[in-house]
Order: sequence, then structure tokens, then C-alpha cells
Amino acid sequence: MFLAIAAAQQPATKRIPVTENLHGVTITDPYRWLEDQNSPETRAWVEAQMHYTETALGKIPQRAQIAQRLAEILKVDAMKPPVVRGGRYFIQKRPANQNQYILYFRQSGNSPDTVLLDPNVLTPDHSSSFELMDVSRDGKLIAYGLRQGGQDETKVAFRNADTRQDLTEVLPAALYFSVAIKPDRSGAYYMKRQEKGPRLYYHAMGTEAGRDRIIFGEQFGPTQLGGCDISSNGRWLFCQILTGSAGDKVEIYAQDLSNGGPMTPVVTGLDAHFEVEVGGDRMYLLTTWKAPNGRILAVDLAHPARENWKEVIPERKGVLSAISVAGGKLSAIWLDDVHSHVEVFDQDGKFVRELKLPSLGVAEGPFGRWESDEAFYTFSSIGQPKSIFRYSMSSGSQSLWFQEKVPFDSSSIEVKQVWYSSKDGTKVPMFIASRKGIKRDGSNPVLLTAYGGFNVSELPISSATSLAWLDRGGVYALANLRGGGEFGEAWHKAGMLDKKQNVFDDFI
Repeated sequence: MFLAIAAAQQPATKRIPVTENLHGVTITDPYRWLEDQNSPETRAWVEAQMHYTETALGKIPQRAQIAQRLAEILKVDAMKPPVVRGGRYFIQKRPANQNQYILYFRQSGNSPDTVLLDPNVLTPDHSSSFELMDVSRDGKLIAYGLRQGGQDETKVAFRNADTRQDLTEVLPAALYFSVAIKPDRSGAYYMKRQEKGPRLYYHAMGTEAGRDRIIFGEQFGPTQLGGCDISSNGRWLFCQILTGSAGDKVEIYAQDLSNGGPMTPVVTGLDAHFEVEVGGDRMYLLTTWKAPNGRILAVDLAHPARENWKEVIPERKGVLSAISVAGGKLSAIWLDDVHSHVEVFDQDGKFVRELKLPSLGVAEGPFGRWESDEAFYTFSSIGQPKSIFRYSMSSGSQSLWFQEKVPFDSSSIEVKQVWYSSKDGTKVPMFIASRKGIKRDGSNPVLLTAYGGFNVSELPISSATSLAWLDRGGVYALANLRGGGEFGEAWHKAGMLDKKQNVFDDFI
């Protein structure tokens, strides 16, 4: 049951007009004074608004019930796809009764879980968390970042998986973008943020971190960020550097570790988006260069000059959103009308099969190793909580590995996609979820949500908010506004800068 609340009078917001002429256009802003967030006037306004909000929400008789239901939906066992190295499975799980994820490992796929790292016991308030940054190729050493509270900075430690004890060396607290352990565990490459920009360092095991040297990146500036990794065959160190918040300009470099060669540019000077995967001695690039909806290029890392690049999967009508490599094959995920479509190809781009998903929804992966047939992918939809599937790259067989046991009957929900006309006539898609059989006659409460900006795609995935709303008989609607990435670069640009009004028109 839903109840509308008549609250007290909303606090007044004073208007102090500030008029400016910007590029020949006169604009008056009556609320410029609120931009000074630390002024006494702004703080008083915030306090008044918070009091008003809490007073209004406090009158809702169902509030305690809703909070309890949200807790029931949220407090379930959660898991991330396993990382498999040297036959060992490294699994990040958050038990329902814990605040933070715990890192477990298994000696094989069916062996019992052993706790490798539990941040919940490190502080009384359970505010410490970890980030698994890398696992050595033989599964004997992990690198992890330890974060206190909500800090951006982490300190990086290395833990022996056999003894479950940390090594003596620790990288001091900083903003680390990546850590990559060498196959022989003799050292690790790490990229961290410096005042002047991202820098790649090398740390030799058994030495002091203060002696680590910069080996790459001194040409990069503070507006850039990036990360580096080592190919699964151990031969190639490759780095990806992004410029700006949208990452529309990307540079990629590679170094042959087998002969100590130089860091060689692979992608430079192109105003386009690039994502990189490496399989064997070949680099695969998902790019919008000369393909706004995305295509895949293959690069022989022994001959990485641009004239040697080969297109292996051309641009399509749908948006190419992700690629991955495993089992000697290449997988690609397209957004077709804002839901995932996954296909598997051989290393030259020849179609092998479609990866069959449970229903319309959103997939990630399959994730795995180039040399291993075993991979894992995740799936979710608005009415279906997250599941992880185990997938054979050679045969296409799959089995359920993990599913969130959310106390919610997914079979009672139906999801439809509709298209409506915006102010200028543009057709905009929207997902509508509700209980089966509900009459859509305008009498049902509707929660409409959307976001249009920064090339972010709003995808039909499960959330505690949507499930709790549907559970109480509401209709949940998710609109895909211009400015997002659901239909490629043209859709993104149609909702930015001088076209930003389209975003609001699409929503209203």
C-alpha cells in the first residue's frame, strides 16, 4: 500500500539574481549564492531542507516496513566471478551477516573454501575493505589494496596464498590504478597517481618500496589516468592511458618482457575510445575510431604499427559495449535495444556461436584466461537478481555457479520495453516492470528513473530499490535518455553541451 504525505510548508529559498552574458546570451541565475557550500547561509539552507525532508518521511507509516524489506533484500550472500590461477579459485564473497567482502580460495573448483583475507576483523567498526589487485600466474601470491573507511588511497600488500601470511613489503598509501605481478613472482609493476600524473613503477620483491623506480609515464599529466597489466603468457606488459573524465582519448603502449625491449606506442594521437585485451601475442582493441558504435581490431604485438592493424569484427547497428578473451577465443557483448547480446569468435574474428542468456537482461564476461577453457559470466535483469554462470569456451556448455538468494519471487514479475516520442519526435526506449496481471490504467504508483550523460548506459539490472518497489505493487520504469551510451556516440552527443535540453525533454 502506498500513501501520499501532506508535509509541512517547504522552507523558502531566497532569490538573489546574478546576471551574466555568456557568449552573447544573457543568463540570470537566482541561486548562485548556493554554490558556496561552506557559507553560513548555505549550511542553514541545507539544514532546513534536511529537517523538512525527515519530517515528511517520518510521517509515512510504512517507512519501517520498507526499511525492513530493503534490509532483507540487501542482506544476502553476494559473490563476484572467481579468479582462477594455477588451478586455484580466488573468490570474493560477502556473507549476508558481514559488511565487507571476504577473499576465499579453493584448491580446485569443488574443494572447500578457505579464508585468505577477511577485512571485517581488522577494525571494530568494520570500515576496512580490500581490493584484489592481482593474483600470480601460479596462484601462490596475491596483491591487494587495503582501504580504511571511504578513503581513495590504499596501501598495497602481498600475501602468500599457501601460508596466508603477508610478505614484509608494503607499498605505502597512495591512489593505485593497477598492480601486475611478474609470472616468476620476483617483482611487480604498479601504476599510481602522482601530483604530475600517473607513473609506472617496478618493485623488486625483498627490497624497500622507497627504492622503487619510475620506468614509464613521465610524459603524462594530471588530467590523465591509466593502468598496466601483464599478458597471461607473461611476455607482454601493456598500459592504457586515458585523458579526461570521459576517456575519449586513449593511448596504449606495450613492452616485450622476454627481451627487455622498450615501451612501444601502439595507439597514440587518435581522438577515440579504446579498450584493450591481450590473447597470446595478439592485442585486441575495442574502439570507436572510424566506428561510432564500436568495432574490434587485432594487433600483432611484434609488429604493432597502425598499418598492420586488422579489423576482425566490424561495426554493427548495435553498440559494442565490451570484449573479453578466454580459451583461445574472443567474446563480444553488444547492446541491442539496451539489452545484452553475446557472441563468441575465434582469434581471427570468425563467428563460433551465440552465448545463450537466460532472458533479456545484462551480461558481463565471459571472464577467464587465454590458455584455459573455463570462463565465467554474470547475468541480471530488473526482476532477476545477479547470477554467475560457468562457461566452456570450447563447447558452449554452461552451468549455474552462483545465484543471489534474494527473498523475492522473480517469476511474479514481467518486464516490457516500450518506445515513446520525446518533444522533438525522437523515439526513446523505456523498460517497465510490474507484477504480472497488473492493470496499467494510470492508478498504480510509478517510480520513473533515468540518467542521460557522460556516455553512461542505464541498463535493466536488478537493484534493491526496484525489487522493494515491485514487491509493494508499484510499477518500476527505467528510461534510456539521450546523453547515455545505449545507442552509440550519436546518442551520447545528442544529449550534451548545447543539446543538453534533449535529456530533460526525454525524461519529462
